[in-house]
Amino acid sequence: MIIPSIDIEGGRAVKRIRGQRGNYIFQGDPLELAARFRKAPLVHVVDLDGAEAGGLVNISVISKIAEILEGRCELGGGLRSLEAVERALSLCQYAVVGSLPFKNWPLFRRAAELYRDRLAVSLDYRGGEVLVGGWREKAASIAEAVRRLEEAGPYAAVIVTSVEVEGTGGGVKADIDVKSLKRIARRVFYAGGVRDCNDVERAYALGFDGVIVGYALYVGDLKKCANWY
Repeated sequence: MIIPSIDIEGGRAVKRIRGQRGNYIFQGDPLELAARFRKAPLVHVVDLDGAEAGGLVNISVISKIAEILEGRCELGGGLRSLEAVERALSLCQYAVVGSLPFKNWPLFRRAAELYRDRLAVSLDYRGGEVLVGGWREKAASIAEAVRRLEEAGPYAAVIVTSVEVEGTGGGVKADIDVKSLKRIARRVFYAGGVRDCNDVERAYALGFDGVIVGYALYVGDLKKCANWY
């Protein structure tokens, strides 16, 4: 499954290079993108401002995106309270948390107990370390993170993002044991560095169930990919 992404900053859709504010390869209208991706089975939506602030910020535009997509989305970015998770689930099919398991384990565990079939965990990493707080803080090694997540799983999905190549089209860089993730989630998705269909196929060959794409939408080429819309 190829999953288009819509990243929101200041009400705009943007594509950052390696997550760096002010360093973009794309800026545009998020509602136009939502309409473009209406046929996709799932769209990955991130509140970039929310990830940095620790709470949903662009809720107005995200609500409109979710309406266009009829809820076929997964929403992340600043979901660090049970109320924020529930707000995300009121808009999208899945809520995506990244910082919560490492900043507030009891609350994360409670969210998993209540919503595990709709909860996705994002492991955003660079140099073998999982990053949280809008990719500004190191939380744990990948191995430590997986061991911790095993205690509260299973989840609807685990999303692996290689920050080193995110927004660069530099190719798939997945230094992680996908099989270990499949023990704790129904599906495992990859994001980062995807430029074209060859990268998509490489991610599939590594065992990922789906590939989240951003750079490839604006600079790369996905026209020849199977199941592209």
